[in-house]
Amino acid sequence: MPSLYDFSMRIRNLIGSKKYKDALAYFKAEKKQFTDVQIANNEYLVSDILSCLRRANYLDAGFQFLKTYGIEINDATKERISTAYGWLLWSKYKSENLNTSTSEEQNYQFEEDDEWTLYENAQYTKNDLIERIEILIPLLIRFNSEFSKTLVSNLFTVVLKSEKVKPSPNWQLVNDFCDHFEPDQLSTECSTIQVKRKGQIRDMELASDRESWYAYKTKSLSKLGKWQEGFDISKEALEAFGSFHYSNDVWFLRRVALSKKNLGNTEDTITELEAILRRKNEWFIQKELAELYFENKDFDRAFELSIAAINNFGPLEFKIDLLYLMGKIYQEKDDASLALKHFTLSKKIRQSEGWKIPQKLVDELKKHDAAEEQEINIENLELELKKYWESLTPKRDKPSKSKQLQGTILKLLHNNERGKDGFLKCDNKEYYFRVSANFHLTPQIDINSRVIFEVCPATDGKKEIARIKRVEG
Repeated sequence: MPSLYDFSMRIRNLIGSKKYKDALAYFKAEKKQFTDVQIANNEYLVSDILSCLRRANYLDAGFQFLKTYGIEINDATKERISTAYGWLLWSKYKSENLNTSTSEEQNYQFEEDDEWTLYENAQYTKNDLIERIEILIPLLIRFNSEFSKTLVSNLFTVVLKSEKVKPSPNWQLVNDFCDHFEPDQLSTECSTIQVKRKGQIRDMELASDRESWYAYKTKSLSKLGKWQEGFDISKEALEAFGSFHYSNDVWFLRRVALSKKNLGNTEDTITELEAILRRKNEWFIQKELAELYFENKDFDRAFELSIAAINNFGPLEFKIDLLYLMGKIYQEKDDASLALKHFTLSKKIRQSEGWKIPQKLVDELKKHDAAEEQEINIENLELELKKYWESLTPKRDKPSKSKQLQGTILKLLHNNERGKDGFLKCDNKEYYFRVSANFHLTPQIDINSRVIFEVCPATDGKKEIARIKRVEG
C-alpha cells in the first residue's frame, strides 16, 4: 500500500510526463486507500488533479472533483489550489465563449459510480462563470505572487476579449467586470508576439493589462452613455502612459471629445475631432463630425464629410446611421428623391440584419409617399447608390500619362470588412492597389482577376498607387 506522499508523487510524475489519462486512471484505482479528508487536505494532490483534469480537457469533472471532496474556494484556500481552480475556470470560460475547445470528451464522467456523474449544473451559464471569476479575483490579488498575477491577467483578458469579438458586445458586462479591478492592480508590462504583415514576420508589442483596462472601461462607458465618468477616466488614461498601443491615445482623445459633446460642449468637440481626423482617417470620425456640422446647420461641410465617410473603409451594414444622416442632409438640400433612397437603404439593411428600425427613421419615411418607396428597386438600390457615392469622390490629379493599363491581380494582402488591398502586375512591374469594401467592383477583385487601372503618381510622400477602373470578364 503506497503512502499518501507516494500516491501524490506518482500522480505528479505522470503529469510531468504529460500522461494525464494515466494519472487519472491511477487516482481512480488507488484513491479508496485514503479517506476523503486526507485527499481534500493535501493541497499538492488536489491542485495536481485539477491541473490534470484541465489539461486532459475534462473541465466539468474538475468542478465535480471539488464538489465531491467538499473543497471550497475562499480566503482560507491555499494558493496552489486557488490557482489550479482559476486555470480551470479560465479554460472553461474560454472553451464556452471563444469556441476554442478541442475536447474529444467534454462530457467525460470522471467516475462511473454515482458520486462522479455529471451533476445538474455541469453546463454553466456565462454569468455563473463570471460570478465565480469575480469571487476568485480578490483572493488571487491578495496572494501577490507571479503565479497569481499571471492568472489574474489571463482571467481579465479572456472575459473581456470574448465580449469584444462578438457582433453585439454586452457593454454593461464589460463595464461591471472592469469594476472588479483597480487599474493599479494590473500589470504595466507589455508582451510581444510575432505577426505576418505584408508577407513579412514582424514583432508586435501588445498593450499592458493596465492600458487594456482603460481601453475597455472608457469604451464601455461611452457605449452606455456615462459621459462624465467616461470623460474623467479617458483624461486619466491620457496622463497614465508615456506611450500607447493600437492608437489608444487617439481613441481616448475621441472619447474625451464625444463626452464633451454629450455634456453640451459641441464647439470643443468639433475642434478636437477635426484634429483627431487628421491623425486617424476613419469613417466613424467623419460621420461624428458630419453630425455635429449638421446640428450647427453647416450642411455643406456635413455633406462633404458624409460622402467621405460612406466611401471610406468600413462595411456598409455598420453605416446605417450614416445613411440616415445623409437622408437628412439631402432633405436640407431639397432633394427628396435621394433622401428617400438613403432612408430606404438604411431600412433595408436593418431588415436584412434583423435589427430594430428606430422610430426616427420610420417618421422620416412617413414624410414620403408610400408609393414612392414601393417604386424603388431594392435589389439595385445599393449598387446604384455606391456608384453615385463614388462619382462624388474628389478626383485626384491625373497622372502625367493618363492612359489606362491592363494588369492581373497578383496578391491580396488583406480581404476584410474594410476592403481589399494587394499588388497587381503589368508588364513585369508590380503596383500596389487598395479598394474600399463599398466600392462596387470590390466583390469581383480576386487573385488572377484581370483589371483595367490607372497609375496615380506619388504625392505627399506616399508611393504611387493603382486605381482600378473596371474588372474584365
